Amino acid sequence: MIRYRFLKIIWQPLVLAMVMFLGIAGLGFSQKDAGAVDSPQSFEQIEIDSTAFVQEHHPDLVVLLQSLKAMRQKEYEVAIREIGRTRKRLESHLKKEPELYSMELDAWKLKSKIDLLMAKGIAQNKSFEKAVLRGLLREQIENQKRRLKHEQATLEKRQSQILESLTRLEGKEDEKTDQQLVNYLKSIDNKIGKTKKSKQDSKTNKEGSIKP
Repeated sequence: MIRYRFLKIIWQPLVLAMVMFLGIAGLGFSQKDAGAVDSPQSFEQIEIDSTAFVQEHHPDLVVLLQSLKAMRQKEYEVAIREIGRTRKRLESHLKKEPELYSMELDAWKLKSKIDLLMAKGIAQNKSFEKAVLRGLLREQIENQKRRLKHEQATLEKRQSQILESLTRLEGKEDEKTDQQLVNYLKSIDNKIGKTKKSKQDSKTNKEGSIKP
């Protein structure tokens, strides 16, 4: 009870500000996360994973989440589920594109820090280091540039692959058509052969079972 009262006195203005801010910024969640589908995990497991994720990448947010849990359970569950979706989306990049994962993770951390600082500004009537906010915003812009350059490189690579495929087809339409025709006819012959064999095996088994 004493701990709860302490949290209420110290953190209530910030928690209320963050609750208000959730509808605007969502604790660093992107529009991609908003459309994500919840995993079939239990809330307890999502909470464990999400808390560990925040503890590793934005420890300052953990205390606020604990306060939010003590004061606004519904909003807390919304925040935890959103963090869970963010974590899942980021992890989907980890194996396929580690570089993109790193940039997307940095983007989340920066936005999460900005959101928290904005909430503090609301709670404390703009009493916060504006230079800190400016620094985070600058980092966010640099991160956006890196992600756009990565996306540009990915598109250029894909465009190059498309041009190569197109070049292989240009002027060889008849040749490619004949090759595909041969392949399709072979496939049909193979399927007919398998069907005949299956029928023959079935007939043989049936006749064998009838014999006295």
